[in-house]
Amino acid sequence: MKQILLLVALLFSAGCSDFLKKEPLDQLTEASFFQTEADVQRAIIGCYSVMQDIEYSGKDWMITEIPSDNSQAGGLDPDFTPIDNFTVTPDNLPIGNYWAVRYRQITLSNSIIEKTEVMDLTQAQKNVFQAEVRFLRAIAYFDLVRVYGGVPLITKAPVYGDDLLYPRSKVNEVYAMIVADLEFAAEHLPLRRSGSEVGRATQGAANGYLAKVSLTNRDFLKARDAAKRVIDSGVYDLMPEYGDLFELATCDNNIESLFEVQFAGCGPFGTGNPRQAFFAPWGSGITKDRDGWGSQIPTAPATNNPGTTIVDAYKGADKRKYHTVMTAGQSYPTINANDGGFVYPAAGLSAAAVNIKKFVVGAGANICFMSTPQNFPLMRYADVLLTYAEAIMEIEGGVSSNAAALAAFNRVRTRAGMEALTTIDKEIMLNERRLEFAFEGHRWFDIIRSGKAIEILLLHGKNPQNHHLLFPIPVGEIQINSKLEQNPGY
Repeated sequence: MKQILLLVALLFSAGCSDFLKKEPLDQLTEASFFQTEADVQRAIIGCYSVMQDIEYSGKDWMITEIPSDNSQAGGLDPDFTPIDNFTVTPDNLPIGNYWAVRYRQITLSNSIIEKTEVMDLTQAQKNVFQAEVRFLRAIAYFDLVRVYGGVPLITKAPVYGDDLLYPRSKVNEVYAMIVADLEFAAEHLPLRRSGSEVGRATQGAANGYLAKVSLTNRDFLKARDAAKRVIDSGVYDLMPEYGDLFELATCDNNIESLFEVQFAGCGPFGTGNPRQAFFAPWGSGITKDRDGWGSQIPTAPATNNPGTTIVDAYKGADKRKYHTVMTAGQSYPTINANDGGFVYPAAGLSAAAVNIKKFVVGAGANICFMSTPQNFPLMRYADVLLTYAEAIMEIEGGVSSNAAALAAFNRVRTRAGMEALTTIDKEIMLNERRLEFAFEGHRWFDIIRSGKAIEILLLHGKNPQNHHLLFPIPVGEIQINSKLEQNPGY
């Protein structure tokens, strides 16, 4: 899959005359596509390639982590500092880009669904193709509805002359379509992928997302059952060591991966993972290139509320801390191993005196400016296990000693070197998710789902109001679509 995505990108980087003779894969036309099954496959890969866009999976942390209690802005960037301090306005650039790139994926998905429906294919073939892009459409809408609330529900490709201005749909309507798409995907996608198809959507990915969506919707029975299908499939397992999830030799498409954005390193710009550029400490020289800006850093303690930062949250022998945050004196021998590794200085390299370790891999082969070959995980098996345990806990009223729930929960916990628990509750679950998935794009959504976001953020000197729990509809969208209404408070 990585090689195919790189090939798609290479089509955009050819010489000028060649480029003009090629039509981009994200501008589908009847004349150039959807004549054969191979055309459909190329179009689907084009749909996946949207996820490599820096605004999709390279800067999403500006929204999914920066406003949370895990992170703060590492400087005074005008784009995402307002997100950090909850002064964001509808003309904020990251807010607009987050919306636009996900609707781009939705538009491509709708085009493929419509075109395959009229092709000379068996129904089984149509189902497989449509299941894959309905999965991609569903996860794009899942991001949108959690960030903005009700959004325009668009299920057909744009046609010149049609009314292309859609009003916002209700939140429950958006979720209903997400669930329908994921259920269809879970029914028709293959159980496994092999060869060049590794990294594409599977039954497990669809059921994993269905479990997560259902948990968000408080449909705990559906969440439990969808997660259980992934567990019972026998396809996935936890990696033996937590750190293996973030080392270049073992991180990509491993046994714990349900779905991840595929990156290819030093190809055309946009085919590599840019996270290291934003997370690596400023002035450290880790990347041996022009990047490494410390744009996002772990939270510093608020004056009156010590012990609440992400660094403080790791207790005792928790192995995850070392692989998640750089703290004074920690040695990382695999970062620039040929130079003897990297030791984080005692004085720190940020305003918080700590930095993010996850996705920071240093310099090396196939690592370039704003580009590493490390995939970005969107769904891990650990998430399925914790979702399963949380769903059972919620079914039982918010506290549980259920053996199945504890078994799933403690598998994640004991891998980190922590003792198994005999009872779990909402606070324990929220904290465990924080420790397991820090800086992977879950925390903001988790604290929103908990209903305690404002209470939690006040401990960090942040001062959000209720309306900040949704982001504003981008002003550019409202200017071109008079049917859109702004979220209250903006």
